[in-house]
Order: sequence, then C-alpha cells, then structure tokens
Amino acid sequence: MSLILTLGIALFSLSSLYFLIKPKAGFNSSFLVSITTLVSYIIMLEGRFLVGSPDTGLYWTRWVFYGLSCPLLIYEISNQLGLNIKQNFTNIFLTALVMVTGVLSSVSSGNFKLAFFIISCAAFAKVLYSVFTAKSTELSRISPYMIFGWSVFPVVFLLSFEGYGLIENPLAAALYLALDLFTKILFYIHFSFFSKKAGQ
Repeated sequence: MSLILTLGIALFSLSSLYFLIKPKAGFNSSFLVSITTLVSYIIMLEGRFLVGSPDTGLYWTRWVFYGLSCPLLIYEISNQLGLNIKQNFTNIFLTALVMVTGVLSSVSSGNFKLAFFIISCAAFAKVLYSVFTAKSTELSRISPYMIFGWSVFPVVFLLSFEGYGLIENPLAAALYLALDLFTKILFYIHFSFFSKKAGQ
C-alpha cells in the first residue's frame, strides 16, 4: 500500500512542478489540481486520518481532497466545452456535492451509506448530462475522460473499503492512482498540447 501511495506522491510532485513552470494563460487549474492531489497522497501515506489498518482501513480523506480538486477539473471541462456561466457554476456545485456525499457515504453504514451514495450518483449523473449534451467540437476529446475515468470512480468506491469492502486497499489504491493519472495529468497534458481552448 505504501509503495502505491509513494508512487502517487512522486508522480504528482513531477506533474505539479511541470504545471507550475509550464506557461499557461489565465487560471492555472492544472497546477492547483495536481498539487491538491499531491497533498492528498501525502496525508494518506502519513496515515494520521486512516481509520483501521493500511490494507483494510478507511482512507476517507481521499474524498475531502477530491472535493477540492474535482470542482477545479469540472471548471476546466466546462470551459473547454464552452458552457455558459450558469452551467459552469451548476457543474462545479454538483461536483462538490458528489464529493461531500462521497465522504458521508464512506463514513456511514447500512442504509445511510447507500442513501448518500445514491445522492452522489444522482448529482454526478446531472454533471454527465450537462457534459454529453454540450454542443462542442471538444466533446469527442473530453468524453473518453468522462467515460473511462470519471465514471469508473464510483465503481471502485463501491468495491473498496470506503464502499462495501470487496477489494482490499492496495488494489483500490492502484485503481485510484491510475484514474487520477488519467483524469488529471493526462487530461491536462492532452488539452495543453491539442486543444484550441487550452489557453483559457
């Protein structure tokens, strides 16, 4: 488990440095997302807020830091899609709600865990609807990140000890790390080099 978290620290240290020194016009959400994720991995490795053992315990702080980084990500996605201010704000709010209810679901049990998870999924579905109904030439490049990245997080959540404990933490952590790399580092690098709107 510690090896996976250490790898996450190393990769997000490098990406934070890259996004810091790489010139980018406007709001540099890429650096903020990367360094926020870096702090999350450091906290998980340090283990102060871990409930239980590293292999079978609850890393609930992961969702707190997703609550900081993912609204920044959806801000960037909404901008890439050219959504208006109202749609952008709604997506940011709903994404934050997804993460808050994710925290609540992870620390709850029984019907309360399920209820918070359902609310989280409903909010996420509204965000997905906003993204996939956008009339934008960028949608074809953003959709893989939403389908094969964002939409896989709830599945891993259910399988992990934050959900119903069907897989142990090392496997869950490896899956989360792969998803983090795909939806955060690769996403920003992709649009940095290939999107016409990368300067926004």
